[in-house]
Amino acid sequence: MKNIKDFCTFCDESTNQVYYRSKNFTLWATSGPIVEGYSLIVPNDHYNCIGAIPKELQAEYLSLKNLVRKKLIQIYGNCIFFEHGRAGYCHVQPGEELCYHAHVHAIPINVDLKKSMVEYGLASIKLDNPEDMFKKYYELGQYLYFENANNQEYLFQISRPIPRQYLRTLLADAVGKPELADYNKYPNWEQIKMTRKKLEQSFLSEKLEY
Repeated sequence: MKNIKDFCTFCDESTNQVYYRSKNFTLWATSGPIVEGYSLIVPNDHYNCIGAIPKELQAEYLSLKNLVRKKLIQIYGNCIFFEHGRAGYCHVQPGEELCYHAHVHAIPINVDLKKSMVEYGLASIKLDNPEDMFKKYYELGQYLYFENANNQEYLFQISRPIPRQYLRTLLADAVGKPELADYNKYPNWEQIKMTRKKLEQSFLSEKLEY
């Protein structure tokens, strides 16, 4: 009998898109990168969203996220993050309306998506500390997460339906290439290969501390 791992993109051990693994997380060069370097931070086990990861994994996640930021800035110059925290599904599995394997998008670009989300009617909550997102998750349930290039972090309360691939679509629109929101139509394998090559080499000597 099949289980969720049989259907899950992020549980595919044969993928050639992974470029780094820590004890409990994996870094992917994502399908359909809107810019070179576009990556995903993915927990190895299934959690609904990053806000829901257990306390014993939180320090490792934050340390890895800081390392990803450092590397993307070193190589590409900028870095932002976003996540659909149980809102605005992306990788949907059979019988599901939402993706159940958490993943955070890390993109080497300086684009501020906050204004567009506020204009869409979503209330923003500025996080004073990175650890606050875990506390806020249990208050909000669903959320959208965005961190700009200045390390300012926000959670957005969900007060209306969120379209599929909402934040990715905002990003594609912001760079003037709305068609790239469709990663199935524009997989961009050459950029995936280049991302993996550059970042895999950069991460070789890194030892994660947390």
